[in-house]
Amino acid sequence: MSDYHDDPINQLRPRSSVFPSILALVVLLAGGGFYLSSTLAANITLSSGGSIEFGQGVSQAVACSGSQNVTVTPRSSFVNAANGSGTYYLGSITVANIPTSCYGVNFKLSAFGPSSSTPLALFNSTSTEAVVYNNSGSFEARPLGSAFSISGGSGTFTVTFNTPVAEAYSVSKVTIQSASGQAVQLGETGPGGGVIFYKASTPFSCGPTRATTCRYLEAAPDGWNTGQDPTRTWAPSGVGRTSAIAQETGIGWGYSNSLIVVALAGANTSNSAAALARSYTSVVSSVTYNDWFLPSKDELGELYLQKSLVGSFVNDWYFSSSDSTIDAGAFAFIHRFADGVSALGGKASTPYLRPIRAF
Repeated sequence: MSDYHDDPINQLRPRSSVFPSILALVVLLAGGGFYLSSTLAANITLSSGGSIEFGQGVSQAVACSGSQNVTVTPRSSFVNAANGSGTYYLGSITVANIPTSCYGVNFKLSAFGPSSSTPLALFNSTSTEAVVYNNSGSFEARPLGSAFSISGGSGTFTVTFNTPVAEAYSVSKVTIQSASGQAVQLGETGPGGGVIFYKASTPFSCGPTRATTCRYLEAAPDGWNTGQDPTRTWAPSGVGRTSAIAQETGIGWGYSNSLIVVALAGANTSNSAAALARSYTSVVSSVTYNDWFLPSKDELGELYLQKSLVGSFVNDWYFSSSDSTIDAGAFAFIHRFADGVSALGGKASTPYLRPIRAF
């Protein structure tokens, strides 16, 4: 790339193409800046007059990187439409070659049109910033629960917008700014309005089919059931008590276990701990969270370890969603919140319960 200039880029509209293009993309990091191209299509012409093909990220030493170049590469994604057409959006942005001197820094990514200083919405219809915290080389979305996923490794991360809304043809520059930030803390409020009680060092499989990845677990807050935690049997009489049906005990298995129990035992919240946990719904900033579940054995153990951060628990037994093969599946794993003892409890017994969710 040629010499850097602070002057605005002269915009060029590319010829009609199958791929709409992001034009000149400006990346600014506190204390410095550089121009880069996208991976969307065609060519762009920078203020230096040189032409750079889309698909090439541009790098320069800026701000916290010291003398090490940081590379930024945006990409498009195509979203089909019901009428057979579709649109290209700014789907993801990769930041690479990040040095250790950037540990503890927030990276704020934004996009702009060719003539406006107002940032474009990137996700969630109106969210104009994607903020990523560099937690000693691992990367975390800030605020928690943002509608984008983060993948990455040593010195690099990619932000992928789950539902991108910035149309590629409307984006002419992208900015990245650095600022001080803080890692996600246990005890912090989660996106679903609960309390974060578990943070994994590496992502774990999660979700109803374990097809997605998560980093955190949050517990429903005090009063989620309008009072102290309720008690329930594990499953209705005659259902799920003659064979083990949800045997997984590890982190990331609670949701799957709970769905299995509800599918076989029914959704009656009056006689099923899993059904009651699944029925809990929270609404935060107009976003509805209905993915709460009964924790697995290991998830429940982690909840006990952080009970002082989460809130008021009854000093008694709590049910997990993890079944046991002992005595033809008549027992499920329970945890005593008075002293942390883990044991097996009869499915007809009535321990307490607290829903959790993963993200």
